[in-house]
Amino acid sequence: MEENLPRGRHGKAINAHASARRELAANHPSKRGRRKGPTPGQGTHDAEAGGSHTRGRTRLGQSLVVQDEFDADQFLNACFDYDDLGSPQVSPQVSPQHSPQDEPQDPPQQPPRQQRRKPVRRKPPKCSRNDDEVGFGGGPTDLSLLTEYDKHMAIPIWYADPNDKEILAVNLRCIASGKKVINIQKPSRRTDRWFWDVVEASGLEPLTRTNFSVLDYGLLWAFVERWHTETSSFHIPLGELAITLDDVQCLLHIPIEGKFLNHGKMSRDEAADMVNSFLGVDRNVVMGHFAKMNGLHLKHSDVEDIYSVNHGLADKAVAEGKSAHEIKLYRDRSIRAFLLFLVCCTIFSNKSSYYVDVVYLQYFQDLSAVREWNWGAAALVHLQHYLDDACLVTVNQMAGYMSLLQGWIISHFPGLSVWAQDPIYSEGMPRNAKFVPGAGHREPSSYRNSLDNIQTYDCVFSPYDDHRHVRPLINSCWFSGWLRCGNLKAKHLPERVLRQFKHVQGIPRKPDLSATPGMSLCEIDRVFMEELDLRMIAEEMRGQAVVSAWDHEPGYMTWFYKVSHPVMRPVQAPVSPPRPPNLEVLIEAAEARNDPNMLQVCRGVRDEVERSLREGEAVERSPCMWSPSSAQYEKSSIKLWTSDVQRIYLEDVLLHFQQPSDTCSSTCYHQASCISVASQSWTPSF
Repeated sequence: MEENLPRGRHGKAINAHASARRELAANHPSKRGRRKGPTPGQGTHDAEAGGSHTRGRTRLGQSLVVQDEFDADQFLNACFDYDDLGSPQVSPQVSPQHSPQDEPQDPPQQPPRQQRRKPVRRKPPKCSRNDDEVGFGGGPTDLSLLTEYDKHMAIPIWYADPNDKEILAVNLRCIASGKKVINIQKPSRRTDRWFWDVVEASGLEPLTRTNFSVLDYGLLWAFVERWHTETSSFHIPLGELAITLDDVQCLLHIPIEGKFLNHGKMSRDEAADMVNSFLGVDRNVVMGHFAKMNGLHLKHSDVEDIYSVNHGLADKAVAEGKSAHEIKLYRDRSIRAFLLFLVCCTIFSNKSSYYVDVVYLQYFQDLSAVREWNWGAAALVHLQHYLDDACLVTVNQMAGYMSLLQGWIISHFPGLSVWAQDPIYSEGMPRNAKFVPGAGHREPSSYRNSLDNIQTYDCVFSPYDDHRHVRPLINSCWFSGWLRCGNLKAKHLPERVLRQFKHVQGIPRKPDLSATPGMSLCEIDRVFMEELDLRMIAEEMRGQAVVSAWDHEPGYMTWFYKVSHPVMRPVQAPVSPPRPPNLEVLIEAAEARNDPNMLQVCRGVRDEVERSLREGEAVERSPCMWSPSSAQYEKSSIKLWTSDVQRIYLEDVLLHFQQPSDTCSSTCYHQASCISVASQSWTPSF
């Protein structure tokens, strides 16, 4: 048996094969508590053998790769494709020599286990276009603006089959924690003024009113599909729209002026000391939380407990007549914990949905200076960071302040989704507090179609006109350049969405001219604080004020459709109506009546209208009458078009032309339905 065993790199025999395991089980004495018979393979789920999920290790501590029996395709995410690697090759095994009476019964042979196949990121479908064709289906044909469009999730949506539910009706996940702010127990606004006076002075109190308990996931993802990182804006058939600092100040009522949040990396010791100093938690307990969370994080429930415990200790100290210093100590800890919980469940919401980042606690060290920080810019940068990530083809999750995004959508597209007005809303509250959204549709397909067919009257470009007495348009709203929050940065380009500021939209300058690539974080801070007036959109760049809310300069839409992808799905041709069952009877009856040729009649109407306009007898869009052969027609109401079955619908055209003196007016349309033309090849040219 010794010579049949495989050997390692040093020449020693190893017992990795099943034959060696059976040899050992037959010759070695069984130990107490040891199962007799062949040792089961590692990593199996055999209940009788007592198998476990633990992996065996070699002398060097390296894990042995265990082959699983189950099919990975049934359990892994549907967003991955798998390469067909095939089954591993099993080397032949030599059975030990035993007499029939001494030979142990071998367990039933199991089929060779297949190797788990390696997951691979789903790639966007290849564009079905010619090699000479430039751009993508549905746009852009000019790639000078959207330079990273080849990674965008709009590509598979455009090329997907109409029945491909995995792409068109996929249920993507939006992660939000705003409901926790609604449910947390808050002090009385009337009796506990020591608490609310500090929170209101911080400028963050409106965040307690701007959260939604219900989110419309399909609506959110329909806009995520249209987000483009290069311009930091949503691209819809009407042009570009963006979430600006003006939107943030009106929807949330938090500061959009002041210093950018400038935190960086922090060690565990520094974070533990900060939590111990500002929140009163024992340092060893904090280090235990960090080890459990594998980072500088605290659970939402732990921060909520710190807030409520210190609030109770403050009330107890007041009741017992303790010193003012001790009372203030407990109160400050309670307020800091509440503010940390508040910002991490709203503007700094992340994909975990259950922990806060301790790094933000440093901004609440001095509670009187909280308002000096630019929390509005931080909210916008954090949301855009997740939008930049979620619009990629390989991502299926979205985080950030979801209530801000949905409030922005409702403000600009009030008829697109279901919502109601909060009965307790007043004009002094943030605009987000006005909305109570409904669940809507979990799939984005219906919203996608609505946005593809949107009209100018469906969009409210400037929805805060009645809110300017509460939040006026300040200089920071016109800033064009980089915004920053910690190590994250995002573009703010109001020149691309001038209609949101009630100015005529023209072709904007390139984004790199406003937000210089490669600008350092320190330079971003300096530019916003010291050069704000120089980086604002100048009066001449703003252009004229709009007459209609959707006004734009000539050529803008032509340019936009070349450089963008405003429509997500190709237009589907309408289905031809069914053939009338009595078509032959109608044709024979018309021939028997000797009806006039309607094609010639329509061409005569067209020629006469063109002659009247050319000779000045009629003015365009006026109800000017003309009378060929004593028959009266209104030029402005004649409309022709045709479909696949060559149907022509006419307004104010005679149904019957047997008598040349018949008169046609606008009332004839109510008596006529449609005229079917039997010709299969004619298409009107006017």
